[in-house]
Amino acid sequence: MAALISSQPYTAEVRRLCADAVPSEVVVAPEPGAAVEHDFLLLRPHRTSHDALSPQVRRVGDHDLLVRFRNRDEQLVFEFWTNSFTGTPTSDDQSVDLLERYCAEQFPGTLRRFRTRIRQAVPSGADFSASLRQTYVQDGTRMADVTVTCTRGDAVLAQAWATYALPD
Repeated sequence: MAALISSQPYTAEVRRLCADAVPSEVVVAPEPGAAVEHDFLLLRPHRTSHDALSPQVRRVGDHDLLVRFRNRDEQLVFEFWTNSFTGTPTSDDQSVDLLERYCAEQFPGTLRRFRTRIRQAVPSGADFSASLRQTYVQDGTRMADVTVTCTRGDAVLAQAWATYALPD
């Protein structure tokens, strides 16, 4: 499998891996009126082309999908949970990519976790704001939690919560 490309959002690569791993008949949709949510856990984001991943796909109830990727040593590399998955790119995926890119422009570091809530697709010209929630040390690594909100007028279109491992 291809290594993550630094110019490509991590979340897009995880979704591509999921599209390859999840059987085509598995489609999940949020409950009526609910926002589209994604949660990406990136435990070992710097892989090489030699890293083989084994996916484990699990449907959780009627509206949730959990996909875990483990390496040859059975270590968890990525985990992806969502309440909306079709296996093909959607406007919600494009919104996630925009949120991730905005985060990456604002905060240095390696993305470790990225949660999103998409109420409406993010159009061009939408406004983004970001805030640093906290910094801390976890297992000897400096970490930062950030929040990004996307609005148009007074309406909140989408939100993201990101955790970054900060550079030394």
